[in-house]
Amino acid sequence: MTVSFSQSTETAASQQDKNPNSLQTYRIGQATAGEAKYLIGSVSRLTMLDFWAGFGLIFIGVPTPFVTMPVGTVVVLLLVLYKLTKPATLETRYNSLFFSIILLAVGWALFESLAFNGISIDEAIRRAIRMAVVLLLALQIAQKRIDIRSLIFGVAAGLIFNLIGFYAGVAPNNYGGTLTGWLNDKNQSGLYYAIFGFLFVAMVRKTSHRIVALVVTSGMLWLTGSRTSLAAYALAVLWLYFSHRLNLFGKAVLAWLLYLAVNYFEDNFAHAGAFADRLGSDLLRERIDETMYRMIDVVPWYGGGLGTAQVWLQNRYFYFHNSYMTLVQEAGWLYMIVIVALMISAAFIWKQPRAQRIVIAEAAMVIIIITSQRLGEVILTVPWAIVVGLALLYLNPDKDLDASDSGHHEPGAMQKAQSSDEAQSSDEAQSSDEKPELQNGQVIEKEAPASVTEQEAPKKSTTSKSFDVSSIRQRARKI
Repeated sequence: MTVSFSQSTETAASQQDKNPNSLQTYRIGQATAGEAKYLIGSVSRLTMLDFWAGFGLIFIGVPTPFVTMPVGTVVVLLLVLYKLTKPATLETRYNSLFFSIILLAVGWALFESLAFNGISIDEAIRRAIRMAVVLLLALQIAQKRIDIRSLIFGVAAGLIFNLIGFYAGVAPNNYGGTLTGWLNDKNQSGLYYAIFGFLFVAMVRKTSHRIVALVVTSGMLWLTGSRTSLAAYALAVLWLYFSHRLNLFGKAVLAWLLYLAVNYFEDNFAHAGAFADRLGSDLLRERIDETMYRMIDVVPWYGGGLGTAQVWLQNRYFYFHNSYMTLVQEAGWLYMIVIVALMISAAFIWKQPRAQRIVIAEAAMVIIIITSQRLGEVILTVPWAIVVGLALLYLNPDKDLDASDSGHHEPGAMQKAQSSDEAQSSDEAQSSDEKPELQNGQVIEKEAPASVTEQEAPKKSTTSKSFDVSSIRQRARKI
């Protein structure tokens, strides 16, 4: 049964006559209905398989009973195997260049591990499968076989679920109250909440939602107690706002300043406030780093083999806390330089259409670069693959592939989203400032303004109200 708008407004008007507070209630109801409609529409555009796969990534610290891989890795493995049956939606020359070179590098690492260092066949196979899963994930994101927005929104939902489970006492608590949960490791928790929290904020379209998302993700990240992740997250947001005016040299200078800022934050806030109880863990990290550099000094030019980036302290093995040195230890300096150069090229150097999406990819890579120095194994992991795949995806020249791409090619997607937000803001302001006109106890429906073409629509600056910097970039090109 269909109810006309006039019938509904007659009912609302009669209620307003009976109750003077009904107008405010009517406004709240309309706003709530509009918000629900927007959220339902956003959810309907998600690919549910990719969403739930992203949700499953939070169980990266939960072992499986039958295979020597955590649940999160198994989820990714099943996802990429299924996506191999689907055709690639997008393809660029950068994909071939990136994955050809990195496969040669990884192949070399496997060869030298078996030929020169005598790594066991079982260990080599395990690492080969893990690397293959990671690289396939990045490739399928770049080819748009996997819907990146659905995947990221799924991870974000999973991180909220992990937070609730942790404080409800359902998820594991292995670090004395520090938020870890099913992510299991403190550094890994900080990495996940930093990267995926930032990407979620960057891909939310409505300004009001972005503000809420920024507050929530920042709060969750604070609960992880990871200083490096907090600094990387904050600096990624700064990059999102300020890097648009800089050329490649200026971005290099900004990156150096951000590096100095991270070190300053680490050194001066090591024992302040919420981090006052970190003395023991900081001393342990220093001992791990000292032993690590002694190993790097004597490692052969071809590396020590996959899986050897560990130090023996306190009657147990600890992984390196520096992902760059992990690469050097496992396969040599050239191996590390090639992989780091590839990921930096994908995000910052290779020619690309200057748009909002590029800034998001750059800022996400800033988090990878910073956290790789202090959070252990970051490079060649699932978060790294998602950021690399995102950067390669956004190198595609398709103008309709906007920063909050929903997996569908919609003409003028970014322009539509912006005009929709502006129209909604205008409607909300009008409803709050003007009362509906009443005549004979009925609400008079005002005539809607005529539609305005894209050429006739006035240009509005959004730089001070949201993360959308596309207009800034348009002005920058004219300077």
